[in-house]
Amino acid sequence: MGRLIDLTVSGFDAEVAAASPAPGGGAAAALAGSVAAALVAMVCRLSVGRDDLATTADELAKTLDAAEGLRRRLLELIDEDTAAFDAVMIAVRLPKAEEAQRVARVAALERATLAAAAVPLETLTAAARTLALAGALVGRANPAAASDLGVAVELARAAAEGALLNVAINLGALPPGGDVDRLRQASAREIDAARATATLATEAIRRGLSLG
Repeated sequence: MGRLIDLTVSGFDAEVAAASPAPGGGAAAALAGSVAAALVAMVCRLSVGRDDLATTADELAKTLDAAEGLRRRLLELIDEDTAAFDAVMIAVRLPKAEEAQRVARVAALERATLAAAAVPLETLTAAARTLALAGALVGRANPAAASDLGVAVELARAAAEGALLNVAINLGALPPGGDVDRLRQASAREIDAARATATLATEAIRRGLSLG
C-alpha cells in the first residue's frame, strides 16, 4: 500500500475501518489536526483585505504561513504514525528462542515503542499550536467564518486529546525513567496548554454565535 495521504477520503475511511490495528487512532488524530489547521488557513484567507477587522495584514500572513506549515506536517504524521506502529509489530515478531535473541528483541521493542510514542507527541504539539493560532483569531477574523473557526478549535482539541491517548498507551508499555519520563512530562505540558486554549476559544466563539 502506498501513502495513506494519497488515498481518497473514502479510501482512507475504509482503511481505518478495516480489521487491522493501523491506521488507527493516532493517524485519525493527525488527520483531525490537519483539517483543523486547514480551516485556520481558510479563515485567514477569508479575512485578508478587510479593513473592518482587528487583525493586521501582516498578522494574517504570518498566521496563514504557520497554519499551512502545521497542516502539511500533520498530514505527514498520518503515515508516520502508522509506520511507527508497524515498526513495533516487527519488533514483536523478532525471534526469542535463545537468550541473546530475547535480549535483542526487548531492546528493539523498547526503541520502537518509544518512537511510537514520540510521533503522537508531535501530533499533540502540532494540535496545540493549531489551537493557539485559532484562539488568536477568535473575534478578530472574518465574522462570517466564526463557525469554521469553531470547528477548527474542536477538531484540534480532538486531535490533541486523541494524540495524548496514543502517547500514553505506548509509554505505558515501557519502564519509567529517562526518555519515558521526558515524553510523559512533555505530553502533560502540551495537553494542559491545548485544553486551556481550547476552552477559552470555544467559550468566546459560542458567545459570539449566541450559544451561551
